[in-house]
Amino acid sequence: MQLNLSNSITTPDYCVDTWATKFASFNGTSSKAITNDLGRLPDQLASGTGTIGDNITIIMWVKATWEVPDSPADSSTNSIPIFYLGSDTDVHESIRCYYMIEDSSANNKNDLFIEVRTSSPSNLKQIEFMRLHFNSNPSITGSTSSDHADMWRSGNTNINTNADGFVQLAFTRTTGDWTIYWNGQTGTLGDLDAGTLASTINDYDSFSLGFWEYADFYGKLGMRDFAIYREELSAVEIDSLYNNGVMADYTTLIASSPHIYYPLEEDGDNASLSGPPVNLTLSNVTFESI
Repeated sequence: MQLNLSNSITTPDYCVDTWATKFASFNGTSSKAITNDLGRLPDQLASGTGTIGDNITIIMWVKATWEVPDSPADSSTNSIPIFYLGSDTDVHESIRCYYMIEDSSANNKNDLFIEVRTSSPSNLKQIEFMRLHFNSNPSITGSTSSDHADMWRSGNTNINTNADGFVQLAFTRTTGDWTIYWNGQTGTLGDLDAGTLASTINDYDSFSLGFWEYADFYGKLGMRDFAIYREELSAVEIDSLYNNGVMADYTTLIASSPHIYYPLEEDGDNASLSGPPVNLTLSNVTFESI
């Protein structure tokens, strides 16, 4: 496995020209990609082995366009919502992902979170987080402390990205802990687990990128190639999808095909061949050149 220790990867022109020329840009105040008319999406994701949230891989490229000021000490933005699948009113019935800059008490965190929660019979959860500067993670992420200057943010050239400033994030799970991949590599994780999950697809009625409907919360970020696989992909498969930092069509890189796939080149259309499409409605999302 090739270590990505800097953001100096050279992206071949032919790959950019033939696949990834633009990305979806969310402005943090009014941009969202959402579908409330989920139709068959929860049923599709739950029709594999186990319940929704089991035997799953979620993967995407993310560009940090958000700002974290060196001063004052408190950031005006505490978290960056990346995606959400679940109830439109109750966070305790959901799968969600976010980057936490600070907690509610303004303590610096620098954590990448992935969660699956169920509310019945109580707040049950399977939550893992990757503290970007902790233990072995600095060699993977490029973030060396929880200081604002060292966080994953726009303008921090020490963060390990591809040549175009994107990080590939991947989250995999069978029925236990999540595994988090940053540019095809796994790091040290912490967890905040409680109880045994009891998911029900009847509570899943919202799916969004860059937005959480239950909280009316917007994120500022860039995104490409969001996909969900109805299986836990292996580390070798995740590394193949990382593709040495070169964005490419996920349907061409490994044998498994994504069940849900949004290239986010110019619209919110589902490009997956595995099941009926569930297209996203875009509001104030712009498409910028990579």
